[in-house]
This record gives sequence, structure tokens and C-alpha cells, in this order.
Amino acid sequence: MHSYWHILQIVSIVTILPMSLLSCGSDRVSIEFKTPRQIYVDDSKTDPDKLNKELEYDLREAEKKRRQKQREEEAAIKAKTKAEQKAKKGQPVEE
Repeated sequence: MHSYWHILQIVSIVTILPMSLLSCGSDRVSIEFKTPRQIYVDDSKTDPDKLNKELEYDLREAEKKRRQKQREEEAAIKAKTKAEQKAKKGQPVEE
């Protein structure tokens, strides 16, 4: 029984191994897509000049808002100090 098992293993190795080695890579498949080979990229979204202009605009707007806020804070401080000075003199505070 042991010799039959040994012979069966040898026969299976001798038949399966060459078939698996010979069948590898013999059938190649060429896939063709209907889309063109070049990939379409929308340059309007990735144009560096346009992105730089948008960034510069955003920076200018942020700077304008910062200056406006600073002016409002300075005006509030000035009005507060003016009111405190009038209060010290005993004058009625105008709003």
C-alpha cells in the first residue's frame, strides 16, 4: 500500500508540475478601453497662476478685515477714554 502511494505522488508531480509551468504566461489578454489614453485634467482647477491669484485675493481680504477690526477697536478705546475724561470733569456723558 505504501508503494502505491509513493508511485501516485511521483506520477502526480510528473504530470501536474510541467502542465503548470507550461501554462503560465502563454495566454496574454490585451484590454482596450474606449476612453482615450490621455487622462483629461481640468486645468482651471489646478492652474497655479489662478490659484496664486485667488490666494493673494484671500490674503488681501483678510488683511482688510483685520485693519477694519483694529480701527473699530481703536475707535471704541478712544470713545471710552473720552467718556472717562468727561466723567472725571463732571460733565454729562454723551452717547
